[in-house]
Amino acid sequence: MSRTTKAALLWGLIAAIAPGSSFAMPWSWDMFSQPSHKAQEGTALPMPKDSVPTGGKPAFGVKTKEKSLNLPNPIPPTDESFVRGKALYNIYCAICHGDTGHGDGKLGKKYMTPSDLTSDYIKKVPDGSIYFTITYGGVGKDEEMPGQGDAISPEDRWHIVNYIKYVLSWW
Repeated sequence: MSRTTKAALLWGLIAAIAPGSSFAMPWSWDMFSQPSHKAQEGTALPMPKDSVPTGGKPAFGVKTKEKSLNLPNPIPPTDESFVRGKALYNIYCAICHGDTGHGDGKLGKKYMTPSDLTSDYIKKVPDGSIYFTITYGGVGKDEEMPGQGDAISPEDRWHIVNYIKYVLSWW
């Protein structure tokens, strides 16, 4: 046999054996037989506790500011609610409305004039109206306040309402 024939046979043997042996390795089926949740297979994973839905605007029964006037506050104004409301207010509201609610927060001074949450108007406005404004934003003709409905859970919004109505507005 000539040297060229031997080389051709050797390469032919390698070409015939190599692909088969590489497909037989254990890693060749890892991606195919992985333990994963396939679509429409079994039940869906449960929603995490205290998560806020992001699939659109949260529904709480009313879609307009006028209809929110009769919306009752399900969270009683207790000391626990005020503590929770203050903590949430400091996170989400104080940057614009200020620590004392006078509309003198850092962003309020620089970009816009937010509502004074200690005014007589806030004392008289229904809880549902404040809840609506926190959820959807937009007070006045300029609609400057962004809605916080996607960031704050519905229950926590009511705690903020209690803090604004029963603590801030009475300073």
